[in-house]
Amino acid sequence: MGFGYVAGMGLQHGYMEDIIVHPDYQGQGIGKRLVKRLLDEAESYGLEIITLTFEAKNADFYEACGFQVGLGGVWSKG
Repeated sequence: MGFGYVAGMGLQHGYMEDIIVHPDYQGQGIGKRLVKRLLDEAESYGLEIITLTFEAKNADFYEACGFQVGLGGVWSKG
């Protein structure tokens, strides 16, 4: 149904990758819940900054998840 991960647990900075939701389940909020869960988990491990790269067509999705869009996406604690 969905998959994603954050690399860098135990460090101050992590990288989120491969946020994927099966097409049959897209548009149901699964991706946003997945990203939020990954960010919560990353924060619990002490990560303060999460970066990712994505296609421009997905910018609104990542902004809605709390990322600041620039040349990529950055989420920071707090």
